[in-house]
Order: sequence, then structure tokens, then C-alpha cells
Amino acid sequence: MKRIIIIFTAIVAIGFTGAAQNSNVAEAKKAISGLTMTVDSYNRAFNKLQPALTHDETRNKAETWALANRIKIEQYDKYMDNRRVGKKIDIKAMGHTLIDAYEYSLNALKLDTVHILDKKGNPVIDKKTRKPKVRTKYSKDVVNRLVEHHNSYRMAGSELYNVKDWDGAYKVWEDYCQMAARTDDPRWITPDSIVAEVRYYQGIAAWQKADTIDAVRLFSIARHGGYNRKEAYDYALVCLSDLGNDREVVKLAWEAFVKYGTSDPQYIRILINDFIAREDYSGANDLIDEAMEANPNDDELLNLKGLIIESKESIYEAFPYYQRCIELNDSNANGLFNVGRYFYNKAQETRQNSRQYGKKLANLVNPIYREALPYLEKSYAINPHNQELINALRDIYYKLGEADKLQSIESAQ
Repeated sequence: MKRIIIIFTAIVAIGFTGAAQNSNVAEAKKAISGLTMTVDSYNRAFNKLQPALTHDETRNKAETWALANRIKIEQYDKYMDNRRVGKKIDIKAMGHTLIDAYEYSLNALKLDTVHILDKKGNPVIDKKTRKPKVRTKYSKDVVNRLVEHHNSYRMAGSELYNVKDWDGAYKVWEDYCQMAARTDDPRWITPDSIVAEVRYYQGIAAWQKADTIDAVRLFSIARHGGYNRKEAYDYALVCLSDLGNDREVVKLAWEAFVKYGTSDPQYIRILINDFIAREDYSGANDLIDEAMEANPNDDELLNLKGLIIESKESIYEAFPYYQRCIELNDSNANGLFNVGRYFYNKAQETRQNSRQYGKKLANLVNPIYREALPYLEKSYAINPHNQELINALRDIYYKLGEADKLQSIESAQ
């Protein structure tokens, strides 16, 4: 008898709790019917509803989620009303009302779609559409609210991005694109170019939050969706470089080069470096000549031209190109290294070919080593990881008897 009483008490408690949650839904609905709603009063209404979103009695009802969607959408509208009259608003909080609203709409639409069954329990098929017949109660209002605010999601993404809420911007742009892909209402139809642009900005948000792989994916979607601005290539190249994916860097650089030609030398530089890495100097030279016609004063192209000439002839024929490179940009580490390397090699050859010894030989070659030093040291300051450069500096410091500099470079390794 005692056991029966305990079970009965539990049933009463469960029923009471369920009734309480239904009451919360009713109270929340009543709370948003006032004429003087504020952002805070919408928060209070949602707080009344919130327990019902997780309770078994109410969380499986479309009404609960449709109401949550309505509260958040109307709260967003109140934020916008406040902005229009000059009030200061919380941009992040406003944007996240839309994120929440879309999440709640998905639950509402899923629960509100009830299949109509025949007497045998089988789905009734619509003769015109040949799809199962369904009935809904809340879906129309939920979809209407989203359609009316579709563009707001795009704008909210920009605002969240501007306040550096990368995750929020990413999510609200994702919601925008998901809505544009829906087929349950013709009003969702959005030009592909606009969706592609949003995917590009979503890629930027992914990059900002250090999700480089996803950023590459989104930039690709943007390009293939019709977003043709070159930054979709440029950011993707940065991401692929960060990932160390050389093959995809070269592949994308070719795609960009075909589209933009030599208007931006960075693409052709990547391709030329790839030719050089594969020792296809003829292919590299053809590309360099094409690029230099449009960009005769590009310091990096001049340095690369020098490397090609050096590979085919010698550093002496390449030297004018290296020299012109650093005249145009005296911070080009590669150009500085190659000019310094020219003097270093010249000193080494002089030493090997001379019949002088001791002090006479030193007097002959040391001035040439000193000519190399300023270029090599400046290159080292810019790029201290060039091992060939480090070896040259070690040798020069040793031969010139500059023990302090030799010790400094040794201790840095």
C-alpha cells in the first residue's frame, strides 16, 4: 500500500510540473502582448518561457518553439526601433536574437509538420504534388517572420563582424545562406551572387577565428557561386599558404592568373617559383618575360629573372637584375642576399685564382668581402633563417677576424 502511495505521488508531481510548463508558455505569450514592450520586457518574457524549452511536457510541442521564435524576432525589431530613435543598443545582443530565432524556428517547423494518415495509419498522398499531405498550425507565421527578416541576417553578420564577434558573424551568415537554400517558400529565392558574397564574408569570419580549412572551403564556394572579386583568391591563397598546401596554392594561382593576368604580379610570382622549384627554367622564363612586360619595375620579378639567368649562365650575367631589384626595394631580402652573394662569390673566386699568399692575398680579397657584408647583414636582419646566408656570414666574419660578430651569429643559431 505504501508503494502505491509513492507512485501516485510521483505521478501527481509530474502532472503538476507539466501543467506548470504549459502555464509558462501561456504566461510568456501574454507577456508579449503588451503595447509598451521593451528589450528588457522581451527578456523577461523569454525567461518565463525558457524552462518550457527543456521540459518533456512542452519541448516537443511546436507552439513552444514558435513562441520562442516570435519573442526573439520581435525583440530584434525593438532593438531596431531603439536605434532609429537614436538610442544606444547592444550590437552583439541584437545580432544573437536572430541566431536564436532561427534555431527555434527549425525546431518549430520540424514539430509542426504532422503527416495526415488514413484509417490504416498510412500517409495520405497529395494527388497533385505526389507528396505526403501534412497539416501545420504555426509554420506559416514562423516562415513569414523569417522571410521578412532574411536580409536582416545578412546585415547582422556585418555588424557582429565589426564588433569582432567572429563566431556570431559566422553563424548568422550561415543562417542567411541556409534560408536562401530553402525550397518550402518561393520568397526565399535569393540571387546566387548575393549568397556567394555572403559565403565570402563568412570565409573571412572563419579565417578570423582561425578555422583556416573551413575558410578555404567557403572562399571556394564563393568563387564557384559567382563572387568574382580577386580578394576571394587572395585570402584563399593566404590560407592555403598557412596550411602549407603548395599544390593547391599553385593550382589557385593559375586560376587567378588566367582571370587577372599580370594585373597583380603575386600570381605569376607563385607560378614562376613553382617552375623554378621543378627546374623548368624555360617555362619560368617565358612567364617572367610576360609578367615584366606589364610590370617592368617589379622588384621580385627582377630578382626571379636574375635567378633564371644565373641558372642558365652565371651570377655575373644575373647581377644587373639583382642590383636593379634592390634599387627598387632595398628591403627585398632575396635581392639583398643575391647581391651580397655576388660579391662573396667574387671574393672566393679571387682567392682561388690568385697566386698571392698571406697578407697580400688578404689585402686583395678582404675589400671584396667587405663589399658583400652590408647586403648580407641587411638580408639577415630581414630573414635570419636563410642557412646559406648564415654560412656566408660566418665565413666572412672568420676571414675578417670579426670575432664579436661571429660569436653573435653563432649564439643566435
